[in-house]
Amino acid sequence: MTPVSLLFFGSQGSGKGTQVTKVIEYLASKSDRKVIRIDMGAELRAMVGEGGHTGPLVNAVISAGKRMPDFMPIYLSTKKFIEQFTGTEHIIADGLARGDDQTRGFDDMMQFYGRGDYQVIHLVLSEEVAVQRLLARGRPDDTEEAIRARLIWNKQIVEPQIELLRTRGRLVHQINGEQDPDLVHRDILFALKW
Repeated sequence: MTPVSLLFFGSQGSGKGTQVTKVIEYLASKSDRKVIRIDMGAELRAMVGEGGHTGPLVNAVISAGKRMPDFMPIYLSTKKFIEQFTGTEHIIADGLARGDDQTRGFDDMMQFYGRGDYQVIHLVLSEEVAVQRLLARGRPDDTEEAIRARLIWNKQIVEPQIELLRTRGRLVHQINGEQDPDLVHRDILFALKW
């Protein structure tokens, strides 16, 4: 199997984490190549855990539910590529391209490393389904008001990045995220012609 490069999009509640895991498991069953997973949420939480001067600043942004300044995701994803990428791995990215500069930075990086042919998976679901799923999680910070605010932010800031990637020639697959997770996975595999 030739190296695969994917960038995942989906609002909270779309099951993005589940689908990323399923794709990585599928790749492991079909290929001996390693997978580099860039999970920006995990990268930022790790930075918080490191402490120092930067950790509490990152934590303050996360705790306030705000978008991380573009330089930080660009730095973390670039650092991971420089330290780990040898040119042969599959690349699965999630939580990136959340603003114009981040999107251009990620796209430029992928082109620089010879992976400009990466594809975008966009898990689509309605606001109402997202709200129902997130309320069902029962987390204390998941009030309906907070959830709707995050979904508005996703629609206004994140979703336009998909169009920016289209203008840069990236192939975007819209997948119905309201289905059972196994059906979503099936549709992803079909879209990617796997």
